[in-house]
Amino acid sequence: MSDFGKQGLTGIFIFLGSVGVLGNIRKRSVTKLISEGNEHYRKGRLADAVRAYNLAIKMDSDNSIAWNNKGLILAVAGNFKEALKCHIKAFELDPNHVDAISNIGMAHTKLDNAEEAIEWYDKAIKIDPKHETTWNNKGNLLSKLKRYEEAMKCYDQAIEINPNYLAAMNNKSVELIHLKHYDEALTLLNKVLKGRPLFSEGWYVKGKAYIGMGQFDKAIVCLERSHRLNPDFHQAKKALDVMRKKLVEAPGKKVESTHKHTRTEREQKKLEKSIEKEILKLRSEVEIIGDEFKRPDEHLVKEEKIVLEYLADDEKSKTALKNEIGNKLSMPAVLRGLEGLEKKGLITSSQAGRGTFYAKTEALGSIEEEIIEEPEEFDVSDNTRNDFHGLVTRGRRHIDQERYKDASSALKKALQINPYDDMAICLMAQVQYEMGDRDRAINTISKILSQKPDFIPAWFILANSSLKHGQYQDATECYGKILELQPDNSEARKGFDKAQKKL
Repeated sequence: MSDFGKQGLTGIFIFLGSVGVLGNIRKRSVTKLISEGNEHYRKGRLADAVRAYNLAIKMDSDNSIAWNNKGLILAVAGNFKEALKCHIKAFELDPNHVDAISNIGMAHTKLDNAEEAIEWYDKAIKIDPKHETTWNNKGNLLSKLKRYEEAMKCYDQAIEINPNYLAAMNNKSVELIHLKHYDEALTLLNKVLKGRPLFSEGWYVKGKAYIGMGQFDKAIVCLERSHRLNPDFHQAKKALDVMRKKLVEAPGKKVESTHKHTRTEREQKKLEKSIEKEILKLRSEVEIIGDEFKRPDEHLVKEEKIVLEYLADDEKSKTALKNEIGNKLSMPAVLRGLEGLEKKGLITSSQAGRGTFYAKTEALGSIEEEIIEEPEEFDVSDNTRNDFHGLVTRGRRHIDQERYKDASSALKKALQINPYDDMAICLMAQVQYEMGDRDRAINTISKILSQKPDFIPAWFILANSSLKHGQYQDATECYGKILELQPDNSEARKGFDKAQKKL
């Protein structure tokens, strides 16, 4: 290019910058990246979400929303130390960023810094006394400190702010059980489970309420439902085993129940049959769901849900929004929905001339915690809980030693910490394959590859397992896929040649 051309281009860029065009382009790009990260998060793709936020931060290092959102993802993945750094950075950039302040409190809670956590929660509440998540999370911390009455006041505040706040209701019911107010706990739990019928932990808490009341027959049905909804929820399994033992105590021996009496053998069999019948009813209803990503709008009233469904990252006027919604809502209902969503921090508004334009907010908000049991009752120790990579490494080592039960145990603990890590999921699928559950294993890996077709570790697990078990055609195809992606991969080449030779 000539000197004139270079100077001309430079002049154009200076001109664009002077009128703010480049700044606007950059701002739109950052906004788009944050929105992409939010979408990845809602679909459970945590690593992709962090990549999007990192790119946004690279383009605009002073964006407090990107820092806060990145911290939230790291916290969900169990990396609370790094999450804390991100939330502090967001707070430094915007001292009134109440979500970031609340999240600093949550990170300190997870790191067992109780005094610091309460200090930050109080700071968030001082800025926004109606920040419902902070009240809920502060209540959880006070509960863990066995300050149950104070915790109750926090939950009451959260529910007063938002009468549809199911997480706070669930947590309050746990406190009521601690305080032996079982009937009140059951009333709240019924509301929670009406809103979330597939909420495994809610059924577990309801089972604990019935245990407290001595109604073991009802407790076992709730615990069975909890366990079927989430077979890896260890507290439910542990409580269920205890209840089953009580259920089958020797006939003729007194058992604890609402009406204490001596069961005959006939009564015992009749009871077992009725409970089994009740349990069988549940099988058609239940499914395992990733609950964290399925209920972002559960606190909303009808008009708020509909309005949020039609809003996007691009701004819309209320008239344009009403035209899209059509007859589903009247204009006054649309306005009520917009007002409610703005109060909850889920949308933003901006003025352009006489018009007001609305769009979904870029912020993910604050981390919401639900307590089910006190920390010491969890199967995973504190040290193990904070060492995700150590557990995955241990699982991999056990696989190499063909100690599949030990590998399964280590990987289950790892997946409790971060249930969205693709490598840990693939290794668990490999263990399932080796332990005979091959259809489930292949289905798991196929789901990962449908989202990430270039994820080579998944292809290797399929290829190596197929080769080991004599499925040479499948092995050839999987090694071939790896070689398409990485033509110089010597391990894949050796496997491919070996499978071809066997064929």
